[in-house]
Amino acid sequence: MLKVFTAQHQAEAHLVEDLLRSNGIQAHVVGDVLLNTVPGSLVIPGTSPEVWILNSDQAEAAFDLIRDFSSGEPLPEEAGPSWTCPKCHEILESQFSECWNCGTSRPGDPSVV
Repeated sequence: MLKVFTAQHQAEAHLVEDLLRSNGIQAHVVGDVLLNTVPGSLVIPGTSPEVWILNSDQAEAAFDLIRDFSSGEPLPEEAGPSWTCPKCHEILESQFSECWNCGTSRPGDPSVV
């Protein structure tokens, strides 16, 4: 295992973990329960949540994704381009298989039987 990120808070740690996982990198948050979440309190050194990856061979890809995330750069699209609902013409991001507006399935979606 290799530590790839130290977060400022639990939410940031879990966002990075999800980003890595959605790009095929097995990642885990460690120490998120140690962080004191009382408003106005100081973080005790060494208790910030960390993100670790299981396969150190994926470190370069993980660091690239984290760098882009941290700098606000656009992240890679996971499943392709956006699509337009054939029924209500809502524009949807690639990860959606159904229209959030009307429930129509994505045209040509192989998961629809």
